[in-house]
Amino acid sequence: MEAMDIAFFEAAAESLNHSKINYMNMAGIQPVTVEERHVVTRLPANYMHMNHVGIVYAGSYFVFAEASGATLIKCTYAGRYTPIIKSCSIDYVRPAARDLFIDLSMDEDTAREKIAYIEEKGRGRYPLDIPVKDAGGELCATVHIVYYLIRNHENG
Repeated sequence: MEAMDIAFFEAAAESLNHSKINYMNMAGIQPVTVEERHVVTRLPANYMHMNHVGIVYAGSYFVFAEASGATLIKCTYAGRYTPIIKSCSIDYVRPAARDLFIDLSMDEDTAREKIAYIEEKGRGRYPLDIPVKDAGGELCATVHIVYYLIRNHENG
């Protein structure tokens, strides 16, 4: 794995709210920690994310988890890959009416194992299970995402 400087992580954090995807920009996902192989993000449970019964809307879980997982991939592999969603499912555990948090990390050996096939072929499937907890630390859902990673030729 190649080392990344602090400016890379600052740019990765900023991309959560300044991306090409307007909905992500409006979602208000807040980077708490963005560093090599570790990302913590917060989604405020405000009017934009509440559904008709006063709990966090399912679509908000999706965009929150997808963006957080993609940021982990970026901060693990120095932006060498573009993640695209191949599939996603959400297992809800309990409703949330408070801010949501995602804390994702990966050790260097796991990161190397997960990317080996993709490094060899230049593209491939990359599954992540993303736990989403509320502000009290209670598990609210697990989002199972399979990204399809494509090598960025300018970064890889």
